[in-house]
Amino acid sequence: MKKLLVVSIIFIVGCKHQFDLVRKVDKEHQTSPPGTVWIKDSIFIDQCEIRNVDYLEYVIWLKKHDSIKYDKALPDTSVWREKTSYNEPYMEYYFRHPSYRNYPVVGVSYEQALAYCNWRTARVKEFIKLKKHYNSIEETFHAKDLLYRLPTKAEWEYAAYAGTGKEYGFQKLYNKDNLPNFNVKETYLLGYDVGGDITVPVMYKKPNSFGLYNTIGNVAEMITDKGICKGGSWMNSITECNISDSLKYEKPASWLGFRCVCVVTK
Repeated sequence: MKKLLVVSIIFIVGCKHQFDLVRKVDKEHQTSPPGTVWIKDSIFIDQCEIRNVDYLEYVIWLKKHDSIKYDKALPDTSVWREKTSYNEPYMEYYFRHPSYRNYPVVGVSYEQALAYCNWRTARVKEFIKLKKHYNSIEETFHAKDLLYRLPTKAEWEYAAYAGTGKEYGFQKLYNKDNLPNFNVKETYLLGYDVGGDITVPVMYKKPNSFGLYNTIGNVAEMITDKGICKGGSWMNSITECNISDSLKYEKPASWLGFRCVCVVTK
């Protein structure tokens, strides 16, 4: 169960879509649950996109406890196959090889993402029941009941704007410290090197002012509205990564991932 503590945790209730430049941090929110960032009120959100290692923990658990759901939960690695590119190594290694543990999971459908949220809810509730045995966590982890899910459009945008009101969530986007991972050809034209022609580790570059990584670029992120994703990806131009814009998807893709939110009910 200790291993579960490294998995990001998110708490979300409804929030108004507005920019909160100065957040007042209540005492109970001074220390966020493991892997999360406090946004507002009872709202916490994953600091980064769900990683391969997070999703691997999920499918390995299913393999041990529910073999039928295990087969249904596996990512579609064929999303890397393209007629104009040789991506066969990614099909074989991207999800399972240790070198890609901290890269965002891709090839996951909307339904699979929801199932992961449900599984995560159940596992963390188990932890809550046992947390009295972990004194170091007892002092900071106060939730008694919670529910993980995908963020709403308004929740995702609020977190990505990070109180800036800027279209990409940064006061200054084009510098070596926070340039996101988007369409590589465009970054070369701008004179920047983003480090590759696929995804990058989830904590690549610097976070926004709320402490969230890769809210734009890297992988587009699913929200509660099926078929709609936010933030753009490594496949998109920077103009397609505008926070207020949305992209459509029909099935799992090599550019599509997600991060969770969590509703703390008490």
